[in-house]
Amino acid sequence: MNSIKDDNNLNRLQVKLKEKVNGKRFLIVLDDMWNDNYEKWDELRSLFVQGAAGSKIIVTTHKENVARMMGSGAVNVGTLSSEASWALFKRHSLDNRDSKEHPKLEEVGKQIADKCKGLPLALKTIAGILRCKSEVDEWKDILRSEIWEQNLNGILPALILPNLQRASYSSVQRANGLVQQLHSGNQYFNELRSRSLFERVSESSERDGGKFLMHDLVNDFAQIASSKLCVRLEECQGSNMLEQSRHLSYSMGLGGDFEKLKSLIKSEQLRTLLPIDIQDLWPKLSKRVLHNILPRLTSLRALSLSCYRNMELPNDLFIKLKLLIFLDLSQTNIKKLPDSLCALYNLETLLLSSCYLLEELPLQMEKNMELPNDLFIKLKLLRFLDLSQTFIKKLPDSICALYNLETLLLSSCYLLEELPLQMEKLINLRHLDISDTSRLKMPLHLRKLKSLQVLMGAKFLLGGPCGWRMKDLGGAHYLYGSLSILALQNVVDRREAQKAEMREKNHVEKLSLEWSESDADSIADNSQTERDILDDLRPHTNIKKLRISGYRGTQFPNWLSDHSFLKLLVQLSLSNCKDCFSLPALGQLPCLKFLSIRGMHRITEVTEEFYGSLSSEKPFNSLEELEFAEMPEWKQWHVLGIGEFPALQDLSIKDCPKLLGKLPENLCSLTKMRISRCPELNFVLKLQLSYLLAY
Repeated sequence: MNSIKDDNNLNRLQVKLKEKVNGKRFLIVLDDMWNDNYEKWDELRSLFVQGAAGSKIIVTTHKENVARMMGSGAVNVGTLSSEASWALFKRHSLDNRDSKEHPKLEEVGKQIADKCKGLPLALKTIAGILRCKSEVDEWKDILRSEIWEQNLNGILPALILPNLQRASYSSVQRANGLVQQLHSGNQYFNELRSRSLFERVSESSERDGGKFLMHDLVNDFAQIASSKLCVRLEECQGSNMLEQSRHLSYSMGLGGDFEKLKSLIKSEQLRTLLPIDIQDLWPKLSKRVLHNILPRLTSLRALSLSCYRNMELPNDLFIKLKLLIFLDLSQTNIKKLPDSLCALYNLETLLLSSCYLLEELPLQMEKNMELPNDLFIKLKLLRFLDLSQTFIKKLPDSICALYNLETLLLSSCYLLEELPLQMEKLINLRHLDISDTSRLKMPLHLRKLKSLQVLMGAKFLLGGPCGWRMKDLGGAHYLYGSLSILALQNVVDRREAQKAEMREKNHVEKLSLEWSESDADSIADNSQTERDILDDLRPHTNIKKLRISGYRGTQFPNWLSDHSFLKLLVQLSLSNCKDCFSLPALGQLPCLKFLSIRGMHRITEVTEEFYGSLSSEKPFNSLEELEFAEMPEWKQWHVLGIGEFPALQDLSIKDCPKLLGKLPENLCSLTKMRISRCPELNFVLKLQLSYLLAY
């Protein structure tokens, strides 16, 4: 009722409600009530007094005051017994799985259920998270988590902001002394997320770590727990509240924000200042804020200027901000880093991602960023450096002096060509992301990084005096995200392929297996050997995206057709496998949405085998996009006519000059079809396009 401001509308609503329930028997459930204002409850109760005998109103609440206000006996819901807890946990985590096949999961699961202390919500939430995890280690990670023993009040004050970026979240915690290690902060975050305290924003991307929304009730509790230390500027009441605050957020506006922020001059003890760009405005920041306000906040530990545009940082901006531990300049169009940045000798986190205009020197006209070589000499405490999505060409050698650096993010640095030769000096580097850096050749000296735990976007170029070996790949247990293995023509037999231990790479979700294009036209000495090599490069079952290019065998190994093995595969690309005379049976892969087949020169027919062994599921039940291209000998596509491709939205056929015959019919989900340079197919298409016109 508090949300209804118009008294007339509220009165009409009350009248209608009385009319609806007058003389009728009803059951109304008011779930999770927190309001303990007696007058409001009495006003609400008066609306239902004309109901028929036997009517009931059930109120659920976490607050005893609300329960007492109802004037009737409260029913305290007790916790579940150990047996009931395990039964509930098992139903939501091991449903549809035979527990006898997973005895270790059941053993760990019972211990996790006990830790939930009989709380149904906790049991269902954690069981739901583990439902999709089949590795015992993943279950043990949750069992051994420190957060079971933590007092949450100790970390909630830092969680007041409703919309956070995970990539910088743990660093902000550290900047304010709430956690001592970055991996501990990540662990806390994951545990809070697993308990549904955070929910991923649907439109956020994996690349930036994702954005998360805090549940309203949890946010309310966080604000209560944080008292007056954590506030939103828009909600500050009086100068005293502002002076007492330590952690402040505010909504970015279009007017430069000087009028909004000028009151911060009194906030001499402010530790955190975070702007929130709720409406994606990309606003300007007033020069007066940069020159007159920020330099006065000498107690700042965490500062974000992210998403401000047309911002020129004063050269002396950071001279008085020497206590800064966390600095976020990401997604700004700054052209130059101020010299005073080197004065931040306490800085631990520096975020520069998506700073597309950052230049090497003021005189340089190009946007290709080459950081000054002495930039990092004085930033000895830096632990987290994000340079992703910038036009960086090379890293300065001085970065190797950052012996405390734990995380280095270089993803989508499309112009990056090389890494410093002495990176082994980064003795504490644990996380390195070089995803989508097509020009970068991964140097051999990366294997000297003894503390490395996560390497994302790894590219192993095999063979030659400067190349990697399969044994090196086998010893790399820190691979995450995407992995590319190049020049596979240098692998001589399956014994060498086995050294890569691909089946143990359970954190790799995107895999590219490539034989050199220069050797693609050469015929392999032994087709069976080539197939054996690919057979032993079989990835872990967690693989979601797979690309095979230049494969020189005549047939694909059986694992490519195994729907129980590739049960999570979403995207598959087979390109320039010019010696293969048949396609693998892909029709029963349950999650496959995107399929691209290109450069298969010996394919003459797409036969019934392509659809796999028929089952209750229609072939290619989940496929949304299908592409065939550069198949000069392809003549016929066998159509089953049993409703295959029910989800197909986009069909593309290019450069298949001999293709003639029917295409699949009744493609009820099809919205786009592109056919080019297929001269024999055009006439037939005119007879088959009628089904497209209806959609």
